[in-house]
Amino acid sequence: MHRQSIARPYGPLDANVGVDGFAVLISSRPDAVTACGLAKPARLAAPVLLARKRTNRHFIAAIIAAALLTTVFGLWVTFRFGGITLTERIDDIGEAFVAFAAAIACLAAARRRVGRSRQAWLLMAGSALVWSAGEAVWSYYEVGLGKQVPFPSLADAGFLGAVPLAVAGVLFFRAGTPRTLTRLAAVLDGSIIAGSLLAVSWTTILETISRAGGDSPIAQTISLAYPISDVVILTMLLLLLASRVPGPDRVGLFLLIGGLLANLLADSGFAYLTTVNSYGPAQPIDTGWVAGYFLISLAAFRAWQIPVGIPRQTEQLQTGWRLLLLYVPMAAAAIASIADRLATGSVDDFLFFDLVIVAVLVVTRQFIMLADNARLNHRLEEQRAALQKREEHLRSLVAHSSDVATLADSYGVIRFQSASVERIFAYAPGELVGTRLVDLAFVSDRPALLSCLSDALKASAHPASVTCQLRHKLGTWTHCELTITNLLYLPSVEGLVVNIRDVSDRKQLEEKVTHQAGHDPLTNLANRSTFRLALEHAVRATEPKQRVCVLMVDVDDFKSVNVALGSEVGDQLLAAVGARLEQFVGPDAVLARLRSDEFAILLPNSAFGEADDLAERIVVQFAAPFRAGETEVSLPVSVGGAGFVSGEGAGSDLMRNADLALRAAKGKGKARYQRYEPGMRIPHMPADAA
Repeated sequence: MHRQSIARPYGPLDANVGVDGFAVLISSRPDAVTACGLAKPARLAAPVLLARKRTNRHFIAAIIAAALLTTVFGLWVTFRFGGITLTERIDDIGEAFVAFAAAIACLAAARRRVGRSRQAWLLMAGSALVWSAGEAVWSYYEVGLGKQVPFPSLADAGFLGAVPLAVAGVLFFRAGTPRTLTRLAAVLDGSIIAGSLLAVSWTTILETISRAGGDSPIAQTISLAYPISDVVILTMLLLLLASRVPGPDRVGLFLLIGGLLANLLADSGFAYLTTVNSYGPAQPIDTGWVAGYFLISLAAFRAWQIPVGIPRQTEQLQTGWRLLLLYVPMAAAAIASIADRLATGSVDDFLFFDLVIVAVLVVTRQFIMLADNARLNHRLEEQRAALQKREEHLRSLVAHSSDVATLADSYGVIRFQSASVERIFAYAPGELVGTRLVDLAFVSDRPALLSCLSDALKASAHPASVTCQLRHKLGTWTHCELTITNLLYLPSVEGLVVNIRDVSDRKQLEEKVTHQAGHDPLTNLANRSTFRLALEHAVRATEPKQRVCVLMVDVDDFKSVNVALGSEVGDQLLAAVGARLEQFVGPDAVLARLRSDEFAILLPNSAFGEADDLAERIVVQFAAPFRAGETEVSLPVSVGGAGFVSGEGAGSDLMRNADLALRAAKGKGKARYQRYEPGMRIPHMPADAA
């Protein structure tokens, strides 16, 4: 008879879904795959597609079978094939059987549901089962006893007892609302709809039933209960239509709505025909109950195919036709009242008071709506103020940040830059909009920047960094670190977020630290480690048959000078020695201070004769004295040289040979140059020869 409509909000899948149910669910709601903890596939696999098609075929076959059976039943009770007795049996037994089948289908659907949805289907199963019991009592009278069913009877208890269960089921199909005010508004909406439908029912059926009276007050009450119960069911149905229903449940919802309407029309027709003593066995109106419970069975079968879990409790705003749907019954009540007034010349007292109550409910509902709107507006204003505060805070951070926040498209074209671009690069905000980021980079740095952009485009939300030089508006170049994050997938951004940081100070510090690590702090010449690296590089890089020479320069008797004049003057003299040596070396040579008063000169791609000439010039030039304050100090030097052809030795061998030659020069009287000769050994020198 009566039945609830389905509203199954999307939720987690039940454990008994199966392949077919899962296939249909993900075909209608692709995001359900993600909710199940699975990765969302680019396309459904072939087995899932086949399962979905099989499920749809089964459902279509069930629809066709239900339509054929309903049509056959309607034709049979209309034309009464085989006589009234056979038709009456088919009518009574068929209605009971279809209602019982609907109860079984609802129980099966409940087994695959959880939460409110399961309770709703259980209540629907109970409603169909109670109605089936009432029809069984009706069949007992007509088929078993062969006499007309009395009115009222126990069958009416079954028919009317199904109504509360169906109403409760509809209530459970609606998703719960978290706020009391929202629940109160729903109650008022239902009351307004019920009052409006009651006015329509009064002008069409109820007034006739009421005025016709009955054999007893109980009989008249039961006659009135049928259309009133239909008003209640239709009210719940309209409330359900006014709520939002997820995609997978819409087919089941419309099937249940169709079943409710069919049962509703059959109930009202039965009540009217019974009141006017026109209802007899095997009436065509009985087809409405068969069609209604077939539709309920189809809705339950669909719910069994696509199990959906616990609905979310959310505040859903009613928009569009859902808002108008609440006022359609009010308009129908107004039209019915006007038509009744024109037909009878007066307004019935019941109808008048019903309309007054509806009007009071509408005013109350509007007051609640205004209060709710005021609350929502206040909350919206608070959120807007908080959002504005956060935006101002963020804007202040971006504007005064030491970094330049930049937004570029996928081609690297600038779309936005923060105001800090003026402080760092002297460009006005917006001046570089439309400029390619790579065009601002130093020519040699552009390949690295393009590679960084490419890496960022390949990895969403994973920053890619590069260090390069960007053009200042004054024409200079600024060392910058660029961090590029791909947020093209975000609708609110749809771009590459580029954070540009001026690292000039850091670059200078790095260069200074690197220079200090490889240079002598006193003379600012290369130190021993730098000299060794340069020597190894020269040995490896020199072309075959090219010569590499090393000169070792040592200040004669510097220890005695340092003792006599002090370490401070000694340091000044060593710095002067380094400066004088720099005057003799070319741009390709490497001059280094190896230790206290010992220096080395690397001459790549230099012939032995050139190295000998340089060494002789150094010895001659160092015969000239150095001035330390008011004192002139003579600092003669001894020089040892060595060289070999590339590929015939290592750098360490070359330094050892040059050192042997230096010791030989000191052993021969100092202030002279000595080239390394094969078989040379360290000569015996006095302890103070250094």
